[in-house]
Amino acid sequence: MNIDPVLTEIISNRLLRIGYEGGLVLQRCAVSPGVVEGRDLGFNVSDASGRTVVYSTWMPRHGTTLSYMLQSCMKRFENDIRPGDMYLVNDPHSGALHILDLAVMMPIHYKGDLVAWVGNATHHVDVGAMTPGRAPLATDWHQEGIIFKPTRIVQDGTIRDDIFNLFLDNVRMPRYQSLDLKAQISANFAASEKILSLVERYGTDALQQTFESSLELAKAQAKERISGLNKGRYEAVEYLDYDRVYEIRANLIVSEDKLEFDFSGTDGEAKTFINCALPCAVANLHNILACQLFPDLTVNAGTFDLVDVNIPSGTLVNCNPPAPCSGASTITGWRVQGLTMALLTQALVGTGRQEYAMAEWGWGFTDVQWSGTDPLGRWYTVRGDASLHGGGARAFSDGIDVSNIAGSTNTALPSIESYEYRYPILYLSRGLLADSEGAGQYRGGRAGYWSRCLYGVETASDLSFYIGRDIGSRGFLGGEDGSPSKILIKRRTDILNRLKSQVPLYEELDGEEEVLTQQPSALGLEINAGDVVYVRGMGGGGFGPAELREKELVLADIEDGLLSPERAERTYGLSVV
Repeated sequence: MNIDPVLTEIISNRLLRIGYEGGLVLQRCAVSPGVVEGRDLGFNVSDASGRTVVYSTWMPRHGTTLSYMLQSCMKRFENDIRPGDMYLVNDPHSGALHILDLAVMMPIHYKGDLVAWVGNATHHVDVGAMTPGRAPLATDWHQEGIIFKPTRIVQDGTIRDDIFNLFLDNVRMPRYQSLDLKAQISANFAASEKILSLVERYGTDALQQTFESSLELAKAQAKERISGLNKGRYEAVEYLDYDRVYEIRANLIVSEDKLEFDFSGTDGEAKTFINCALPCAVANLHNILACQLFPDLTVNAGTFDLVDVNIPSGTLVNCNPPAPCSGASTITGWRVQGLTMALLTQALVGTGRQEYAMAEWGWGFTDVQWSGTDPLGRWYTVRGDASLHGGGARAFSDGIDVSNIAGSTNTALPSIESYEYRYPILYLSRGLLADSEGAGQYRGGRAGYWSRCLYGVETASDLSFYIGRDIGSRGFLGGEDGSPSKILIKRRTDILNRLKSQVPLYEELDGEEEVLTQQPSALGLEINAGDVVYVRGMGGGGFGPAELREKELVLADIEDGLLSPERAERTYGLSVV
């Protein structure tokens, strides 16, 4: 095939932009804060055979799960893939990160021939599980909500009302979720029109040449980058604290042109919702590779041709039905990210890219979910900011404060006002948590915290849990661990009376304080007017011994009010008079 390098570069860059613009359409047409402001979404462009050419430039791990879901669509519909159709998927074993992430896939035809695919995914607040949102009390995946294996939702350019309404009839917030799902469909229509314009201008041969060139380039770049790593075998282990402490093990073999990951030795699947299916685990592994090893390179299906992943079936990170897995994305999936980073960091130390070696990022999940009826009589469910974590310190720099998890690039925190506008809650505070970083020559990023109460209603159902109460993010090469997560509740405070003159901080309130345990114990737990919850994330791990930290950096942290003099003296040996 004769490839015009200039033309393929033009088309390749346009395809990248189309993938980004598709995500923008989704973000701007949706209404839920997690999509509109949090940017929890992915958008892919693939060739006719289903190979991902534009890997999501939004949340990267969606790039891999969309690839899995596309292959599931092609397998299920095979010879019945029609122009103007779209397919709905949220089955974790068909590729979804977890059941709450709905994807919509669309084939693109030109003059009757299939020439490409586009697809997107985003998180929905509910899928009709036994409890709102995730189902932490589930013991069977059928309790976790409505499952869509690849299902035709758009036919000949028109939404199928039977499928669309089936979804809405099974979820708790159809007034928001109907618009979010329509935004996903609109995003595909917008992207497909742009790709067809490219084909009209340059032809199908040029498009196919660009696909092949992009895949070959990504593979060649990945091969070169892998060749610069330290060759050998590396091991790591991570722990997950929930109803008990689970162990996830992995090793990495780095050869001249391949990465081989093996998760043998990982604990078997749990009886609760913390499991993840294979696509979720692989997606989180790919996410770290894209961010830590290939951040400046083209990443697509060609990249991952050089990455082998073996995860034994029936384990915590490759469960089988009917094992529940609605918590997969933010629990075991995040632990796979931590393992991948720990393995890569070992292979990066001492190389020309050592600056990408880093300590562990915050990874706990603090889920405070309240549900009930708002002052207008409408049912609602609302979560809090579940990932106010610090980034891990790097070999030559401090970690990022309140950075989310390691692989969630391009995401953000929805504003407090967005929550308060939609739901009967009031935030009392949100900010940086002093002394939460893992100390080191380079400190980890600081965690964030927030507190809130009900506002305008008397009571709500409470289904809160968290991961990471007992285990913080680990430091590296002598760096200290970051502070673990925490959820506290003060019952029967005088907050509603005090709001008439001020908005007090959590610490200023009187009340009976209790520390939330890891696991929800039962249905029917309540939060009442006057109860105030306080949540803090997990600090990032430190890199290198704390005694090597420069005095000026310690003093700057103290001046910013984010390092106490007591901790400075105790940890860094610096006395401040």
